[in-house]
Amino acid sequence: MSASSKTSGAFVFGSPVSVGHVRPLMPLAKRLVARGFTVVWAISGDDTEPASAWREPLAALGVTFVDLDETVPFPRGRTAEIAAGGLLASTFRRILARANDVAAGAAAAIRAAVGDQPIVGGVYDFFALWAYVAMRRLGIADLDALVSAFPGMLDDLPPVYADDGVYQRELAALRASGIGAFDEVPRAGVLPRDPALRVLSFSSPRLCPDVPAGVHVLGVQCDALPRVDDLATASSEHQALVQRLSAARADGARVVLLSMGTIVTRMFAKAGPAHLAFLRRMYTTLAASALRSGAIVIASTCDTSAAELGIDEAALGPAAQDRVIALPFVPQPLLFAHGLVDVMLMHGGANTFHEAVASGVPLLVSPAFGDQESVALAAAKLGVGVCVEAIMVPALAGAVSLERIADEVLPAMLAPGVSRWKAAATSLAAHVKLEQGLDVAEALVRAHR
Repeated sequence: MSASSKTSGAFVFGSPVSVGHVRPLMPLAKRLVARGFTVVWAISGDDTEPASAWREPLAALGVTFVDLDETVPFPRGRTAEIAAGGLLASTFRRILARANDVAAGAAAAIRAAVGDQPIVGGVYDFFALWAYVAMRRLGIADLDALVSAFPGMLDDLPPVYADDGVYQRELAALRASGIGAFDEVPRAGVLPRDPALRVLSFSSPRLCPDVPAGVHVLGVQCDALPRVDDLATASSEHQALVQRLSAARADGARVVLLSMGTIVTRMFAKAGPAHLAFLRRMYTTLAASALRSGAIVIASTCDTSAAELGIDEAALGPAAQDRVIALPFVPQPLLFAHGLVDVMLMHGGANTFHEAVASGVPLLVSPAFGDQESVALAAAKLGVGVCVEAIMVPALAGAVSLERIADEVLPAMLAPGVSRWKAAATSLAAHVKLEQGLDVAEALVRAHR
């Protein structure tokens, strides 16, 4: 498209660096670029996850990328004061501290990237509070926050941050700046109570019938979910995996995927012996049950070894040989696209939940933190899954013990025929695939309020 045919105006995007917070926004950015808008997307990262990792993927969408690490890095995120207090406390501290440290410089960098074009709207991931403040500094009137987590968490998340001194100090600094709505504690600790801020979610009314107040549930948008249909584009290793699983299923075997997610697996491995022991017990118990049912087990191990997780022959015996596949990274979108997962153990991440729902996969959900408890409860309520006991959520409603899962639930899920969970998952998938969340999102962000 030539410069002269460009639609007048720019949209500004902002997000954290994590995949789960970048990917849901990508189809919307691509759509706006196709409509002729300029999209300027700023990301603030850190040493372990630099913003620069997204330069090429976003450039491929036609987006103007702004690497804030180059101009306004966030060194305070590495300090003991911000990082202390456990995962949740440090997360909330970091979100607010980054907003204080990065927002002014981010606004300047975004303005330079936009140039003399008028800014017609701003869209940011709700974890990127710095983006909200930067956009308010730029005077952007029309702002939309995308909740990349499961929307139920906005009202269900325990306020662990409320009495945290560091959080309150950072909130006071934001309030004192006079930029944005910070007179009250942000909703769920991160979402400003700004009446002009619209809150969007690429979820479905079918998945969360009790939509939190003020949230526009757009519908599941499959374009926002990773999917790899073309086997030829996959690596040779992943092609071999698909062929192996396809052959096993052709012989009548079911496939069980054990994947507690990168963040949770790493967190449990570092949290201490009790958490790693729970993770091992979960993987070993469910793998053994799956093997007894004649299934193939594929397990995502991240940085942890198969031996540490108890999914090797030493722990499972000879039955594990050729029937347990342990990989640091499992190509989940590829397996889902080719219908090669019959049951999945997961932690309850919102993106994985929506991927699984759209693929009709029954779930075992053992949540760890954040929105994951809401996902587990939704899966059980919808009939597509079961809540599994969770070390991080000991009072999880309706949670079933690992032993009962292994003895009763998983064998029933893997039995010949169509289980009740599979029937519910298949029906739900058929409905959510018809939803057009991206169309709704585009109409909303382009509408003048």
